[in-house]
Amino acid sequence: MNPAHARLLWQLKAPDPVGRDLALLRTRLYRFSNDLRWYVLAEALEENYIAGQYPQPRTITAVRSCLDMIRHKGNPARFSNDIAADEGINIGAALKEREAYHWHGVSSADRPRKVIVILGAPRSGTSHLFNLIAASGTFAYFTTASCWAWPVRNLHQPGRRLFTDITSETLAVDNKRTRIIPSLVMPGEAEDIWHRAMPVYRHIHGHRYDLSPQHEDGDPRILHAAASAHMTYFNSDTLLVKSPFCSFRIPQLERQWGTTVYYIHIIRDRRETAESMHRNHFEFAQGNRLLDGSTAWSLFTNAVQDNAPADRLITIRHEELLGDPQRLNGALAAL
Repeated sequence: MNPAHARLLWQLKAPDPVGRDLALLRTRLYRFSNDLRWYVLAEALEENYIAGQYPQPRTITAVRSCLDMIRHKGNPARFSNDIAADEGINIGAALKEREAYHWHGVSSADRPRKVIVILGAPRSGTSHLFNLIAASGTFAYFTTASCWAWPVRNLHQPGRRLFTDITSETLAVDNKRTRIIPSLVMPGEAEDIWHRAMPVYRHIHGHRYDLSPQHEDGDPRILHAAASAHMTYFNSDTLLVKSPFCSFRIPQLERQWGTTVYYIHIIRDRRETAESMHRNHFEFAQGNRLLDGSTAWSLFTNAVQDNAPADRLITIRHEELLGDPQRLNGALAAL
């Protein structure tokens, strides 16, 4: 076993808290900040970590403080160059290097031949289903290293490894753990892309979201650029995506991609899902009214059943997927 493989297996068993926080910082900043300088700093800290360079203690404290602000206030602190200076990171030079990867420069002329969208209420098994299908190696998909601003830039950085290098090990571990290992690239929800392209909620803080109808305009070009860049990277004309919030995006998906879109709806028992939402601190509201988990489950589930075209919709029960994973092959063959 090579050393990189061994390190990944060890981190699957016992993730390093510093690496965890650096990975979380990067993905949280993509979603909850529009300051590209923050992105550069988070990426550089993580890339240095992957290369064996730990951040200074003061930097680690600043990272955790920023994560706490996002959890409790919904947005990070104002960017300061002090951390970059302490770590020897040249933000200006790094931004210039990323210009070649920026989404504005990605040709989106080539649209997907087929788009497969995994839907379902949060904590219904959408991530596990996404991992299983992506592991086949026949699809393009967004990843935990993807970024709306420069879609596939991070996938070309040294030290990052796709989960398919150790598929059996990663599929045996909860996705909450695999997505916080800096060097491990997993299929990713990519809400930083989706929310900018097709907003359907208002983030309040932490895992609390207002599901009231949104009137904010998105920019679908961000989604098309990300799709094109990932199809090129994975050399596939079929795009596989997953986000529970896409349950509310079906009308927009139909307008953008029409009949090329197919939907897989995974349904988990209502009470089990509500309990898992509570354990994992997922909260949903409509206006000033906080919803219980059972009501939230109904909103997500009914949105799919009411809007997904029946002839392009496959429904899978969570317990069926766990009991007979091979059933998925038959479902995919029907698409």
